[in-house]
Amino acid sequence: MTVSASRSSGLPRGIRFAAMVGLVLAALTGWSALSEATHLAHFYEARERQLENEFPAWMGDKALMETVVRTQYSALEPMREPRTVLMGVLSIACAFVFVAAARMLRPDGLPREGMRRLLGRAAITVAVLRTIDGAQFAVVSRRMGTALAQSMKNLPAYQDPVAADMVSTLAPWFAVGLSVLGTALVAGTFALLGQYFRSDSVRDAVLAREPATEEE
Repeated sequence: MTVSASRSSGLPRGIRFAAMVGLVLAALTGWSALSEATHLAHFYEARERQLENEFPAWMGDKALMETVVRTQYSALEPMREPRTVLMGVLSIACAFVFVAAARMLRPDGLPREGMRRLLGRAAITVAVLRTIDGAQFAVVSRRMGTALAQSMKNLPAYQDPVAADMVSTLAPWFAVGLSVLGTALVAGTFALLGQYFRSDSVRDAVLAREPATEEE
């Protein structure tokens, strides 16, 4: 068996760009998930540290922010254990995406076709896990938004009944909307990456650049 030396080792620009997007997004998402899993594993200590922190001036009244933080941890507490597992699994799945994307860009002797298959499956897995994560956090966000609205009613700027009613109505939905938007962007991007790397066109492009073996 001999290896043909005539092949081109470079990937098309589109595949390289998609792999780079997967690499960066997996790093950010995986680090975020691992960080939250660590916080959830030390739930009560993390809550106390968060409450003891000095909030930046732009975040507004300290008591108001403490109420939001307490509400966040109160909403997370019933789901603490399953969410810890979810975040741990999500960080591992992101690690697979990161490694596969890195090896697509720099194979270092590993077959790119194997990395392509791994990247496609891992990206779809991350999309599913991130969607579950987003659904859980949307519940937390709604409670945080409601607590924020209730606390803002006591501020001088919101004593007007119309302003107070507007805040009560919009704040919870605004918080949920931001959570859903973030989930859609991240999970949707991973889903698109997964489908892209599982496509026939990418498979054919990768196989065309794999080492060709010839029997003598």
